[in-house]
Amino acid sequence: MCEDEKLIDDRHLERINRFTSIETGIYVEGELLQFCEVRMFDNKVGLFLPTVFKDMKAEDAKRKYFSEQRPEIIKTNEDGTVNFSFSMVEREIKPEQLGSVIQEFYLVLKRFQPMSVCLDDGTELDNKVPFAWMEFISTALDDNLYNMLIIYPVGKKLLMVMFNSPFEKRLDWGSCLCKIRKSITIYNNVNEVDY
Repeated sequence: MCEDEKLIDDRHLERINRFTSIETGIYVEGELLQFCEVRMFDNKVGLFLPTVFKDMKAEDAKRKYFSEQRPEIIKTNEDGTVNFSFSMVEREIKPEQLGSVIQEFYLVLKRFQPMSVCLDDGTELDNKVPFAWMEFISTALDDNLYNMLIIYPVGKKLLMVMFNSPFEKRLDWGSCLCKIRKSITIYNNVNEVDY
């Protein structure tokens, strides 16, 4: 490698290493993503998402999520290949139950999608809003998908956040997802944090 190429590579790495947080932006797939808080569910939940993600069109949501019980909110990138979806379900759980609940979800998933494979799971009870997560591979018509399910207790309800992308993009999104899932805020009626 010549000296000029090495200098260019070093500058590129330096630039990528400067942008590693929600506040500064994060490089994903070679693109610098900026983030802003998205408020949902009557402004009770806030989560930082890439600014380029928009609401999925209703007709696209029907094609991508066949069930009539599709997620309430779906945010997608420009070409529709990377998605975040959000659902609030009636289920009150305590933070110490999060690990067993995420395991229940995996058992249900295996029943409906036997080819799915769990890659990892965990709980983060010390986060400002405790949560549990699991990442798994599922199959689509012509590709394998990388998925991450994150669950948060929200009062007497359970917030389910699902991320999916083509399997080959999982490494690009991995560290970004770690920061996104910790960025949640639950608001009560007077804009104070409450979970």
